[in-house]
Amino acid sequence: MTSTSTSTSTSTSTRVTTVHLRFHRAGFETYRELFTVLGDITPAVQALPPDGALLDLAGATRYFGQSPAELADRLQTRLAARYGLVSTGGIGPNRILATLAADTAPPGTVRVLPDDPAAQARFLHGCRVRALPGVGSVLERSLLRYGIETIGDLAALPLSTVQRIAGASAGRLLYERAQGIDRRTVTPAGPPATIASARRFDRDVLDPAEIRRALLGAATDLGARLRIAGQVARTVELQVTYADRSTTTRSRTLPEPTAHTPSLQQTLYGLFSALGLQRARVRAVSARVGELTGSAGAAEQLTFDRPTENARALEPVIDRVSRRFGAGAVHPASLLAPGPVSRRPASATIAPASCSRAPYRIASRSL
Repeated sequence: MTSTSTSTSTSTSTRVTTVHLRFHRAGFETYRELFTVLGDITPAVQALPPDGALLDLAGATRYFGQSPAELADRLQTRLAARYGLVSTGGIGPNRILATLAADTAPPGTVRVLPDDPAAQARFLHGCRVRALPGVGSVLERSLLRYGIETIGDLAALPLSTVQRIAGASAGRLLYERAQGIDRRTVTPAGPPATIASARRFDRDVLDPAEIRRALLGAATDLGARLRIAGQVARTVELQVTYADRSTTTRSRTLPEPTAHTPSLQQTLYGLFSALGLQRARVRAVSARVGELTGSAGAAEQLTFDRPTENARALEPVIDRVSRRFGAGAVHPASLLAPGPVSRRPASATIAPASCSRAPYRIASRSL
């Protein structure tokens, strides 16, 4: 692994000790596991799902007698050796500068900002204003109309002017960050509790219908596991792995926490459709639900939609059958492999009244 530096200084001052690491092509499970490696260097590790982490190396530099750049290089080597992961990082005096350093580092390297505050300011003020957290496309267009293209342009404005453009609270925050001030600290926190379900295809898949069947299977699995655990989820995340092993990850926050399989299914369908994949060859899809809370205290809004309410009423019955006869005893009929339908009496399709959505099928087994 290599490091790039914006300064020729070899100072190992502990002032520049905040590290922002990004992990390329890290799957859900790998992302969770790699925090063991990070924790071997410093206990001050904060997860930034789905593919990042913040580290405070202030104590680690004294313990190991190495500079932050050397410790970051050690981490990159270990992650590559254990998981085959390529990571890119930035090291700065606070979160905002470490993040911007990581944003501008070549893949597989770590950009180390110098300890000199003047050099840090030159680096920060040369970045495009869009690089600042909190500056989206709408605010960027507003800033550009005033001729504000770089963070340096923003830093040169009076606070009152920034607040007139961005609003009182957002303007103050942007003004501080443009000056290199970031009051956030690295708060030790591992990956949030999640439940994941993955579907890997026997061959690379082009057919969207086959991918949707896999997503339905993942939603069915996740919904059942949430209900068994007595939990509901607020976020849904989809990761698509392509034939070249590259991945795309998208997430969505739900209007209300749920363990309802059709809600999870439609969310996954929406995330997949939004990718706009036409001829991409898909090797695997993985779904994950997060921000889990107990279902006892969760409120569920009535939809007044008969098929939806019927499906919700049917789910406890399906869960009881699964607990008695095993997972998969009842599943959506569309998950059956293509082919002739068995005529054995033990196999039957059932669906709630007035519900034309994904009828369920009882698996052929002795009851």
